[in-house]
Amino acid sequence: MNKVRLQAHRGVSSDYPENTMSAFRAAVEQGYDIIELDPGVTADGQIVIMHDSTLNRTGRTLDGEELPPYKKVSETSYKEIQQYEFGSWFHKKFAGEKAPLFEDVLRFAEKEDIVIKIDNKFEAFSPTIMGKFVNMLKSSTAKIAFTCTNLDTIKRLKRLFRTAEFHYDGVITEEILKELNTIVGREKLTVWLPYENENTAWVKIAFINNELAALVKKYADLGVWILSKKEEYLDIQKYGANVIETTGGIKPCLF
Repeated sequence: MNKVRLQAHRGVSSDYPENTMSAFRAAVEQGYDIIELDPGVTADGQIVIMHDSTLNRTGRTLDGEELPPYKKVSETSYKEIQQYEFGSWFHKKFAGEKAPLFEDVLRFAEKEDIVIKIDNKFEAFSPTIMGKFVNMLKSSTAKIAFTCTNLDTIKRLKRLFRTAEFHYDGVITEEILKELNTIVGREKLTVWLPYENENTAWVKIAFINNELAALVKKYADLGVWILSKKEEYLDIQKYGANVIETTGGIKPCLF
C-alpha cells in the first residue's frame, strides 16, 4: 500500500502564522511531505509569499498596529513590506515574523529536501514576472510542484520542468482527466477534490464523492483538500486519497 502524503496548507497554518518561515520550518520538523504556498508580486516586481491581494489581514506595523485599509501587495514595494511584520496577528509570540521572498523559500526547500507546491496564483503573472519566476526555478534544485487550473499552462511548464509534479484543481470531466494524463503522465499528476467543510465553504466546483474519486483515480493520484480535524481524515478513508492537504490538524504522527 502506498503511503498517503500530507501537504501543509500555507505551512502548518493551524499553529503558526501562514506563509511564513516559521510555518514552513514547522512543516519540516513535524514530518509533512509537501508545503503549499502562495506567491504574490510587489510593486517593484519581487515575488513574495503571501496569500491575500492586500497586506491587511496578516500584516501589522512593528508596534503591532493594524495597517491602513486596502494596502495592496501589488502597490507596495518589498522594501516597505519589510517594515511590517506578519506574525503578531496570529499570536504575540510570533511578533516580528517577516514575509519571505520566493527565492528564500526555494533555498529553504533545497536545504531541507522538501517538495514545495506553488498555488495557481502564478498563472496570472505578467510575462515579465513569469520569466523571472521560471528563471528562479531553473536556477534551483528544489523539488517543485505546480498547482494549475489551465491545461495550456501545464503544457508549457511540463516542457520546461520535466521532473516537476503537476497538481490540477480545476473543473473535472473525464475528457480533461484524459488530457492531463497524456500531458503529464500518471506518475507526476495529482488531481484535487475539495472536502466539504468550513475551509471550503467558498468553493464552486463539486465536492468529493465516490463517483468523482473513482474517476480521478483512473487517471491520476487523488488529492483531497482542506482537512483540519482527525474526524475528517477518518471520513475520507473510503476514497483512497493519495495526498491530503491539511491546515495542520492532521499530523504525520497519525500515519
